Amino acid sequence: MELEKPMEIEILEQDEYNLRFILKDVSIEMVNSIRRIMMSWIPCMAIDEVIILKNDSPLYDEILAHRIGMIPLKTDLDSYKLPEDCECGGFGCPNCQCSLTCEIMNDTKNTMVIYSGDLKTNDPNIVPVNPNIPIVKIDSNSSLIFEAYATLGRGRTHIKWQPVSNAFFRYLPQIEFDDSKCKNCPDKCIVSRMCPENLYDFSNGKKPELVEDYWKKCTLCRSCEENCPEDAVKVDWNEKSYIFSIESDGVLPFDMLIEKTFEIFLGKIDEFQSDLEQIEVEE
Repeated sequence: MELEKPMEIEILEQDEYNLRFILKDVSIEMVNSIRRIMMSWIPCMAIDEVIILKNDSPLYDEILAHRIGMIPLKTDLDSYKLPEDCECGGFGCPNCQCSLTCEIMNDTKNTMVIYSGDLKTNDPNIVPVNPNIPIVKIDSNSSLIFEAYATLGRGRTHIKWQPVSNAFFRYLPQIEFDDSKCKNCPDKCIVSRMCPENLYDFSNGKKPELVEDYWKKCTLCRSCEENCPEDAVKVDWNEKSYIFSIESDGVLPFDMLIEKTFEIFLGKIDEFQSDLEQIEVEE
């Protein structure tokens, strides 16, 4: 598939767990498809089976297994296959499954907290993203022993296989502010007081000014436009540009996440075109 006009991507902010960028020259249908693919179609690792061998904790085995299954794991997409695509047929083999174990005995006189970092894995690339996630507490002279098996899966099957915590987008705001119409306003501008995001600066004591990079905080509530008595403010948005935000728990790096998103997107378009051509041939 070739786009008539290539989209533009401008990175605004990025750290280990958050990415925010602008998508330009793209339709709302496409940007929503990107969001849905990120949340539902990109595979990642998660614990799918837990065998409790000894559980002296206050939690039932089922609740404990559920908590263990929700621990986010770092994912190596190059080394593992989806169970349905594996030669073993999904029964579990080194190509589609990673094993993790935990064997803790509290021989102290105090209550012990067992953390995600206490899990031992047979693959150093498949580990909890954070070693400090609490799993359960056990009392003195108590034990917790279990085996767990992690596989690749997709968020459309269960949220534990969702590679991002959240992905959302909003229109890119465009505000036109004509300060020449502010001559008849009182000393204190009503717009600067009504804007919940403080997008207008009145520090110069004369006329309010639209702050730089206002579009980063503007929620398009139109409060400034609706309350301006002089019609000096016009709030609009760019229908082909969006501010896209991703919140990750660290299972996949952002570069791989973006790459896989567009790989799946283009693959689905090609598959759809192929199906259409097949239908035309049959007719």
